[in-house]
Amino acid sequence: MDGPDLWDALRAEGVDADDVQIRTVVRVAFAGIQAVRAESGEAAARRAAQAVQAALAYQLRRPDTEDMSSFEDDMRPEAD
Repeated sequence: MDGPDLWDALRAEGVDADDVQIRTVVRVAFAGIQAVRAESGEAAARRAAQAVQAALAYQLRRPDTEDMSSFEDDMRPEAD
């Protein structure tokens, strides 16, 4: 997914979608998700996208956090 609709959607959210660094990061994230899709299928790719979204939301709420171990702990399924 790297078409005009994507960049327009980002612009609608107030993102400078013409910034080279932003485009690069978005493309890298999508490439990673596409690699998961190719290897493990659509459901795994969707979980990967959700994990990226959760990780970014976590980072935005805690901008000084360099250690992601507490995030990883939060993302682990609870043992029954």
